[in-house]
Amino acid sequence: MGTKTRPIEMTDIESILEKNIDVKYNERWHPTYVSVFENALSNGSLRGMNKELRKNIAYSLQYLQYIQLQFEEIHLHEIIATLLIKNYIITSMGIIEGLFYHLVKSNKYQLQDEWEIEKTIKSNTIKEEDKDRKYEINVYRKLSRPNDRQMTFDQLINTVQNKKLIKVYHSTYPYLRELKTIRNKVHLQIVNYDNDTDYMSIDYYDYLAMRSILHSVLINEKFKVSEKSIYDFIKLDDEEDKILKEQLKKRYEKRKANNT
Repeated sequence: MGTKTRPIEMTDIESILEKNIDVKYNERWHPTYVSVFENALSNGSLRGMNKELRKNIAYSLQYLQYIQLQFEEIHLHEIIATLLIKNYIITSMGIIEGLFYHLVKSNKYQLQDEWEIEKTIKSNTIKEEDKDRKYEINVYRKLSRPNDRQMTFDQLINTVQNKKLIKVYHSTYPYLRELKTIRNKVHLQIVNYDNDTDYMSIDYYDYLAMRSILHSVLINEKFKVSEKSIYDFIKLDDEEDKILKEQLKKRYEKRKANNT
């Protein structure tokens, strides 16, 4: 346990460096307490969320705070900064997926399976129309109680949008789907076109867009968040908001031109 008082000139990130371990614990940088986030995620439509999901979302919010701290206080190499943006988006999308999962399940829109495969019957190879073929027949057994089906993120987004489970700007969903392509880059082998590398396909505007969407989801009126200020670290300031809107307008005009 550190015993030294933190010097006034010491930055937040310096306060958590190993060489400054002697600084008093309560004077080092810390993310918001998990319990604070848990309380914010326990009201309105989120009241019945299971405690494990709520804690995982809280942990992820703490991690976002740490990523933003690095952006604010470290002059990062461009590639490292790009990969931090990627991690920020992957983590943020995980939070949104968790929230959407809860909304879909708690509103009884969870897809379910009434049948399960009991066995598969496979044929021998046969010759048909000069080509080798074989057949597989699945034998299904009806379940005594339906099982929840693992829904894809796309299915969750579509259900939340179509059933209007939260109130967000209409433009949120198209941008959310775009950011999902970055989230899928957790699989390094996914390449959709030439030069589709992380460095070439992820930029600062994606970071701003992700923060804007995540903030709008977290403070949604259906969640009845009493202290919205706990999410201010995600909220864009006026300059960032202006930059994002200008960039989104350029992207829209570019798409429009390409489609004509």
